[in-house]
Amino acid sequence: MNMMKEIKNRPFSSKVFLVALSLVIVASIFIAVQIGKIGKIGKDSKSILEQQRFIVVDDSGDENLYRSYFENGYDLRSNNSYSKTQVVVKNGEKYGSYSDEKPSDRYHRDLYRNVTSAILNLKVSKDEIEQSNFIIERDPKSLITKSLVKGKMTPEFEARVLDKTDQFSKVRITYNRDYLPIKLEWYFKGKDGLKWYTWSRFSYPYKTESEFNKKLDEEIQRIKDIEEEYELEAKNG
Repeated sequence: MNMMKEIKNRPFSSKVFLVALSLVIVASIFIAVQIGKIGKIGKDSKSILEQQRFIVVDDSGDENLYRSYFENGYDLRSNNSYSKTQVVVKNGEKYGSYSDEKPSDRYHRDLYRNVTSAILNLKVSKDEIEQSNFIIERDPKSLITKSLVKGKMTPEFEARVLDKTDQFSKVRITYNRDYLPIKLEWYFKGKDGLKWYTWSRFSYPYKTESEFNKKLDEEIQRIKDIEEEYELEAKNG
C-alpha cells in the first residue's frame, strides 16, 4: 500500500521540481541582467551626470548671488528647463519667449551656453577623479562640440576656444564625492590678466521629476503673472 502511494506521488514531485527549477533559472537571469545594467551605469562622469538627470547652474561672478538671480535648471532626460531670463521649456512648449525659435532649439542653446560642452562632453572615470583629488584639468579644444560653431549663435565656450586672443588654454572641473561637477573654471586672459576664472557652479537640489516640474510650474506662473501685469499697465495707460 505504501509503495503504491510512493509511486503516485512521484509524478507530482517531478512537476514541483521542474517548476522550482524554472523559477530559479528565471530569477538567476533577471539578477544577471540587473547586475549588468548596474555595471554599465555610473562608471564615468558623463554617465553619472546623465543618471543624476537634474542640474542647476549658477553663472554669476559673485558668490553672494549664488542661486539668487542667476539660477538655470535643466532636466537632461526630458529636455525641460527654466532660466534666469524667465524662459521656461516644458513638454515641448516654450514660455516667456516670443521668438520663432523652437522649444527644443532654445533648450539646447541654453544648455550648451550655461552647462557648456566642457561638462556635457567630458567623460572621465571615477578612479581618475579620485586620483586627481576630485579636480580634473583638460585642454578645452578636446571638449568643444563642433556642430555648435554657427557664427553669432556659437556658445561662448566654443567661441573662446576658437578665438586665440584671450589665450583660453585650460579648463578645470571640481567634483563632489558623488562624482558630480560642482565648479567649472576657465584659464584665460581676462580683466584681471591670465589666470583661472570661476565660470559657473553646479548644484543638485532636485531628486525627482515631480520636484523639478513643480519648479517649472512656479516659473511658468511667474511668467504669466508678469505678462498679465504688463497687459494691465498697457490697458490703463
